[in-house]
Amino acid sequence: MFKEKAIEALKNAGFKLTKPRMWIVEYLDGNKNHPSAVEIYDDLRKDKKYFSFATVYNTLDTLVKAGAIKQITVDPTCSRFDPDISEHGHFVCKICNKVYDLENIQIDFEKDYIAEIEHIDLHIKGVCKNCKKQ
Repeated sequence: MFKEKAIEALKNAGFKLTKPRMWIVEYLDGNKNHPSAVEIYDDLRKDKKYFSFATVYNTLDTLVKAGAIKQITVDPTCSRFDPDISEHGHFVCKICNKVYDLENIQIDFEKDYIAEIEHIDLHIKGVCKNCKKQ
């Protein structure tokens, strides 16, 4: 479903479906790593896929604007991208910097001053189980 939505978003924005853009879409399809633009660029180049960094940046920007992916800022120095656009939070390990999805979070938002919630952006930082073992 992600791949189809992403392709439609690129077409609607007037982009041609070039090989590099399709590589980016395929890279994100099912990806749970919350990669940065630089990580996407580097990983695809390791697979001998060559194109400009601007292609990655512009493709990601278009996908975010179309609602096909989320841009998350769990690190103030680097945006990450999540193809899972459902409402969910993120846990960030302060040691390995991995980002994990948090599902089924329930928070009581019945406050006198809240009339309507449009979006929740929840990021929890700590140490993941893998780093704690080490």
